[in-house]
Amino acid sequence: RRRCVPSRHRVSATRVRCASRASGDDVPGVTLRRGVPSDADAIRAGVLRESMNPLGLDPTRFVVAVDEARGGEIVGFGQLKPWETLSDRPKDDVVGQVVRLLNLTPNWSGELLELASLVVTKERRGVGVGTAVARRLVTDAKTAEARPPTLCLLTLRSTIPFYERLGFEEIVSPEYVPRPLQAELALGRVVARLARNDECVAMKMDWEKT
Repeated sequence: RRRCVPSRHRVSATRVRCASRASGDDVPGVTLRRGVPSDADAIRAGVLRESMNPLGLDPTRFVVAVDEARGGEIVGFGQLKPWETLSDRPKDDVVGQVVRLLNLTPNWSGELLELASLVVTKERRGVGVGTAVARRLVTDAKTAEARPPTLCLLTLRSTIPFYERLGFEEIVSPEYVPRPLQAELALGRVVARLARNDECVAMKMDWEKT
C-alpha cells in the first residue's frame, strides 16, 4: 500500500515488542519477523520504488514479511515511527523552550506513533501480506505501552477502505491532526495530487474497534 511522503523529524524512543518470527496471519509461505540491520538495503530499495521518503528507515523499527520458499526473500514491510514530544524536553533545552512559549503542546494523548513505510512487492500484492504486516504493527503499538498510544498514518484517499478494516478512521478536522503530522500532511497533499492524482489524508486508530 502506498502512502504519502513521510517526514524526516523522528526519534526512535519507543521500543516496540514483536515476536522474532511468527506465521504471516494465514498468508501461505510468509513469515513475519523483526527487521534487522542487514535488511536496510532491501527496505530502502522498496521505499524508493514506491516514491516514498527514504529517510528515517531504521530497520529495527520494521516488521518484515519474508517468503520462506525463496530463502527468506523480503516481500513486504512496514514500521512504527515514534514522534518526540518536544514540549517534554528539559527546561534548559532551547527547542523545548520555544515549543512551550508558543504553546505548541501535544494535541494528542499518550505516545504518538505513525504507521509508515508499508510496502508489498508487486508479485505478492492482493494475497494479504500488507494486511498481515499492518495488523502486526497495530498489535505492537497497542502492547508497547501501558496504555494504547495515539496511532496515526498518512495515506491516499483511495486506500482508506484498507485501513478502515484495520480500525483506523479519517481525521476530518485539520485541528485534530497531531501537530507533528500537519506539515507532512500539507506536503503529502501536493505530492499526491501531482504524482497520483489522489488526495493525502490523515487517519487515526480507533482502539475501541480493535
